[in-house]
Amino acid sequence: MSGPGDVTVVIPVWDRYVEFLPAAVESVRRTARDTPIVVVDNASAVQLPALGCCEIVKAPSRLSVGAARNLGLEQVESEYVVFLDADDMLLDSALEFMLSRIAADPQVAIAAMSILDGATGERHRTPRRFAMRVARWRRSFALANSIWSLLPIQGCAIMRTEQARDAGGYPDADFGDDWVLGVSLAWRGRVEVSERLGRYYRLTEGSITGRIWDAQQLRGNARLVRARIRRDPGVPAWARALIPAIALLQLFAIFLARPAYGAIRALCRPPSNVR
Repeated sequence: MSGPGDVTVVIPVWDRYVEFLPAAVESVRRTARDTPIVVVDNASAVQLPALGCCEIVKAPSRLSVGAARNLGLEQVESEYVVFLDADDMLLDSALEFMLSRIAADPQVAIAAMSILDGATGERHRTPRRFAMRVARWRRSFALANSIWSLLPIQGCAIMRTEQARDAGGYPDADFGDDWVLGVSLAWRGRVEVSERLGRYYRLTEGSITGRIWDAQQLRGNARLVRARIRRDPGVPAWARALIPAIALLQLFAIFLARPAYGAIRALCRPPSNVR
């Protein structure tokens, strides 16, 4: 039976995100008091507060978000790992639930939960509910997730530490890094997505995940995914042979499907009251 010591939570932090760090750490302590926590000080200009028994790892200079997460991954000794952003929080019992799900099935590479949107108090639109259904078919999900990111893994997903390392960890990037690692893990095992809420998502000013990214930036993220598929030994040869088709479908998703979906959402949005 798995317990709190079988999972480590990694939290990178720098500058103004230090303000939210104590709440993130406390959310872990509240859900599983004995869980090891690795805090990565990403050359922060703001001094970190006293954090009790957290392990602090200091980067010698400012790293990309992906590289900072990898620095934390290097320190993990437990079988499982969860990566949490400093301005987010784990909801009660989230860690225990995710740990129980991944430990119950050795074929599961990612056990994920849904996200509570702090701005609305409602379930965040990601992970999409249709992704939960697609995840029943392992290969279909892995292929679809290679074309467009279907599954956020920050703070709402648990993974196997050795699989994350074997996959190459996160790419050296500030955005889309979780997509790349999520693609690698989905090719390695089954993905399980629960409707249960596990992460409190706090949209802060200047937040990376809250920015509006243009098509060219998304195209760069898609290139990172293809580069990972090309060199990752955990991806089957037939999937690597599909890289040209994956590239075309990624472009379709970025330049056609995404704008069309945005337009439909705008049309379906209830009109605001006009006085």
